[in-house]
Amino acid sequence: MMIRHTCIAAMVVLLAHPILAQQSSNSAAPPNQSSKIPEGEAHFTDEQLKNYYLVYKNADVQYLRTLFDAYLQGKATNAEESKWLDKWNKDYYKSKLVVLSRNRNTFGGTLITIIFQDRPDKVFGAWVYPEGADRALTLRRVAPNPELNDEDVKRIKIRYKALLEDKVHAM
Repeated sequence: MMIRHTCIAAMVVLLAHPILAQQSSNSAAPPNQSSKIPEGEAHFTDEQLKNYYLVYKNADVQYLRTLFDAYLQGKATNAEESKWLDKWNKDYYKSKLVVLSRNRNTFGGTLITIIFQDRPDKVFGAWVYPEGADRALTLRRVAPNPELNDEDVKRIKIRYKALLEDKVHAM
């Protein structure tokens, strides 16, 4: 039940995120983009993208990339993290991740909603939590969002195509 509520909250925030809410698929394309706008695809101004890219500077987002890379290299992760990472195909972790939302989790830490560029068939929620006296980040959970069906994921891939194809900023 906890997962269901946090996943629903993540999608609500995704849809209401200031950057995503400011743009409109009906607005004119920026000068550096084609004027042919596919149905449902979001287009962002340079300022909106600049603000969005700041999400990749957050320690918890960077921690996810570091954790995935360490896991792929067979380097030690704690038992709880390994339990979650072992559940999904390693090809997900080999791919760059795109952050769809980043929000405080009701139970502490941060809920980061991600999709992988090379395997965009699932939208994952990752719960990153600071633990211990040193407040070291740990992964408490990573799992596909059970609230999203294949059609929802397809719409996300269309809507955020520019972010999914951005090999420079994705992690």
